[in-house]
Amino acid sequence: MLAGSRFEAVERAPMKSLHVAIVGAGPAGSSAATFLAQQGARVTLLERGRFPRDKICGDGCTPRTLWMMERLGLGTLPSTEAAPVDAIYAISPGGVVLDMAIPTRLFGGKACVIPRQVLDERLVQRAVQSGAELREGVRVEGLEREANGIVLRCRDGEDLRADIVLGCDGSPSVVRRALGAPDFPDHEGAFAVRAYYENVRLTRPRSMAFYWEKDLLPAYGWIFPLPDGRANVGLGLRADQLAASGVKLPELMERFCASPHVAAELAGARRVGKVKGHHLPFGSFARHTHFDRALLLGDAAGFVNPLTGEGIEFALESGAFAAEAVAEAVAAGDLSERGLGGYARRWQTRFRTAFQLNRRLMFAFERPRLLDRTFRAAIRNEHVRDELADVISGEASRISWRFLAGVALGR
Repeated sequence: MLAGSRFEAVERAPMKSLHVAIVGAGPAGSSAATFLAQQGARVTLLERGRFPRDKICGDGCTPRTLWMMERLGLGTLPSTEAAPVDAIYAISPGGVVLDMAIPTRLFGGKACVIPRQVLDERLVQRAVQSGAELREGVRVEGLEREANGIVLRCRDGEDLRADIVLGCDGSPSVVRRALGAPDFPDHEGAFAVRAYYENVRLTRPRSMAFYWEKDLLPAYGWIFPLPDGRANVGLGLRADQLAASGVKLPELMERFCASPHVAAELAGARRVGKVKGHHLPFGSFARHTHFDRALLLGDAAGFVNPLTGEGIEFALESGAFAAEAVAEAVAAGDLSERGLGGYARRWQTRFRTAFQLNRRLMFAFERPRLLDRTFRAAIRNEHVRDELADVISGEASRISWRFLAGVALGR
């Protein structure tokens, strides 16, 4: 275990002499690998699967996610790989329908839905093009310290020594546990399930659709369009609430798909494959993200929006922040926890208030009458509607008095 230990300051050295090992080649790992390789670092990207490989997710890419993809040099993916989205469609527990465009002030108001099997492969290809080395089929089982680096212990393979390790291996994270960071408590995480459907004829094929069904609260569900008449359909619920309910998420998923609004959207569609689930650690519990010669990124750090479950944009941005902090630490000749402190300063400035706000908003979204009232106010009041669009898109870091007054007065 690496917890509680210190590294001595390292000699000043250019980035080209630095070896960074990144565990996990999802959005966080590939983003960090791209930015670090572009700065001249030697980057080894370790992935336990083999591409193309699936990742359980809602597949929704927010406007900020597309902005980050442009920063990485990916550009716009073809319509055969990504379904364009420019609107949000939501139904409250009382049946109040909110149908609104994503504001253009949010990175142009353009979003999309990309299967993670496609997105992650495109991101890792970009990392390799930038100079990172990808090693697939490598399962990291633990970390050990040497005098001037970290050794990654790999199953059925050679151990790997690096100057810095970035833990981007999702939740649960082997790297997180090896570094001594605490597990996420049940009330600071959720479980979500999703399934793919084909032959889907959505009434709003350019909208991300969200459903708060009264009989399923506090769970909420979604239908996101995919190319070629497919859709990602899913449901999420906080882990402690799921345990207290005594039901299984696949059972709730069946009830969700049979509910009137959802059943109408899926009429004639066919489920492809199994219903699959995964854990979502909430950003409101994001702590212990930088260590001596190590950082945690993406889901391994807990960078997930507590309200919506969105994590791709935070993963991509955490990769950029990690690359900046590593370059800063190398320039200072200090790869200790203190030297890498710029990483925490960056992500806290960008993420923390949004995570805290969305954690509080969870309680409002679990109360049927309050959610109905909020949706009605959004229909009547442009300011309330714009702020609600910010919330659902993951861009809100505060709620104004005008929003609160609009909801309270119902106008």
